[in-house]
Amino acid sequence: MTLTQSLRQFLKNKDIARFVDEDGEVYECKVEWSRGWVTGLQSYYAKRRLAVNEVIHLSFDGELIGLEALHSRPPRPAPKVVLEAEPKPEPQPEAPTPGQRRVKVTPYPQAVMYPHAPAVEAPGFSADLERLGLSRERSGPPWFFRASLGRRAYTLALCRLGECEPPELLELRRQGSVQYAGLVAGESMREEALSELAQWRPSGLGGGGLCYISPEALQKLAKLRQVFPVGAVEVERFLKTGRLDLESLRPLEDELEGILGERAAFSSVLLSLAEMPQQSVFLLADLVSGDLPLEADTVRQILDVLAGPPFLLLKRLSPGEYLLRTTVADALGELTQYARLMATRAEAVLR
Repeated sequence: MTLTQSLRQFLKNKDIARFVDEDGEVYECKVEWSRGWVTGLQSYYAKRRLAVNEVIHLSFDGELIGLEALHSRPPRPAPKVVLEAEPKPEPQPEAPTPGQRRVKVTPYPQAVMYPHAPAVEAPGFSADLERLGLSRERSGPPWFFRASLGRRAYTLALCRLGECEPPELLELRRQGSVQYAGLVAGESMREEALSELAQWRPSGLGGGGLCYISPEALQKLAKLRQVFPVGAVEVERFLKTGRLDLESLRPLEDELEGILGERAAFSSVLLSLAEMPQQSVFLLADLVSGDLPLEADTVRQILDVLAGPPFLLLKRLSPGEYLLRTTVADALGELTQYARLMATRAEAVLR
């Protein structure tokens, strides 16, 4: 959770924060002033099924900070356990009488027997792949998805576990029909899917074999797109390693967390500058010595960005000395108008 202005005042000079949720559960959290956030609320977000940018109301009572999610969702109910009856023994086929022969008949494919039957419904993971920039090219199984990346593209063939055999997917790769292929199975079936794939690539799941993808990882990657523009390039990065599941997704989550932390630091500097009137001269030390919990090098880099285009909010007067040309509110208003103008021109170019 990002350290807001109210949190900074309440937690001033504290390294530990205690939060309490709607159910009375208490969370011991660490205050990381250098990064501008509080860590330790992962279990609360998971409990309430909250996304990254969900609105949470905070209330301050003594040493505790109350949590109340605006769009809280109740935990998913535990799956019902159904006791299966003992399987009845299958009747054994009668032995053929002398002179009789058994003939094995292979049925025609359903598409041949029923040419006017409705198309197979797309799997649930198809929508998440489309949100990540891939388009469904062919119904399956196997299902074909294509990612167009300007000067290059790649095609992905996927089957749910049990829908098709791995040799069929490998043959698509050998023929050059697709660049990547793999099996889709839930996180609970991960070990079974990896074992199935390992039989056809004993040395591992590298770029030359098949990959394993979990729908939960695709769903989480699609949600990350709401806070940062991830897409088909990130999907291909995982396809090359042979796995796209929740475990392999953690390094990317850590990377995005660092990027969002830099964005929070940028916002903190802007808010500090917002307290100054226009045409103010200030020193780098003025910001660092205040309530801004950032290192001097980090603040200097942010000020240098604000001094260049398209911001032009500051002017360097001497090393460590800056002039605030206009107020932060006016500068952001001008940037908003510029962004709207460029968005209109960009839409015209696309048309």
